[in-house]
Amino acid sequence: MKEKNSIFIKRICGCCKEGIYINNYNINDAIYYDKKTYHSNCFIGMSEKRSKMKRTDVSEKWKWVLSNINVIKKETFIHLRNAIEKEEIFEFIKDAYNITIVPTTVWQKLGNIYAGTFKGMSTGIPVSHLFDMWKRKIDMLNNIADKNRSKGSIMSAEQRLNYDLSILVNKYDSYLKWLEQQKIIEAELKKSVVSEKSNVTCIINTKEKTKSCKDDDMTDLVDDIFD
Repeated sequence: MKEKNSIFIKRICGCCKEGIYINNYNINDAIYYDKKTYHSNCFIGMSEKRSKMKRTDVSEKWKWVLSNINVIKKETFIHLRNAIEKEEIFEFIKDAYNITIVPTTVWQKLGNIYAGTFKGMSTGIPVSHLFDMWKRKIDMLNNIADKNRSKGSIMSAEQRLNYDLSILVNKYDSYLKWLEQQKIIEAELKKSVVSEKSNVTCIINTKEKTKSCKDDDMTDLVDDIFD
């Protein structure tokens, strides 16, 4: 699988028309506005030029853009990070399922899952959540595939991907509970953690007693929730 930061998306600058190769390191070098992507410098220069135009409606629009550039940059980060995460999922699929191209039915299904329009869903699953779930549960999914294969149920890569996605969708509620429990434990750890060379010990206060544990045990405390 490609290194996380080597994965990029390509866009064409809406101003200079040159390609923009965007990864996790250089998101701030691009701006996404009005359904177009720009080099940041191109966008700022274009906005300054248009803000000085004689047409009042045009100049006012771009003056507003310049005065709200920080908001636009924050929205850009969310939009582009989401696009990069989708590309990361495609690379993960190709690596984990040993395929070179993600089947059309699979990326269509992924789109439905993100949007919440997949059968039985009441809300969409964010790209980052699905990706995290998938990475955590790939061993479990591989074991299920092995058991099915031993029983004579052999699936194509496309069939298995659709099958695994259905499993992940059904586990989303338990994943959300797991995330919430993890936040509670992490907050408790921040209050009580004590450093001891390479080992970190913590004290977790409960109603009944005080329990000592290692930082590495934190995940174990919530594993049963997201099973």
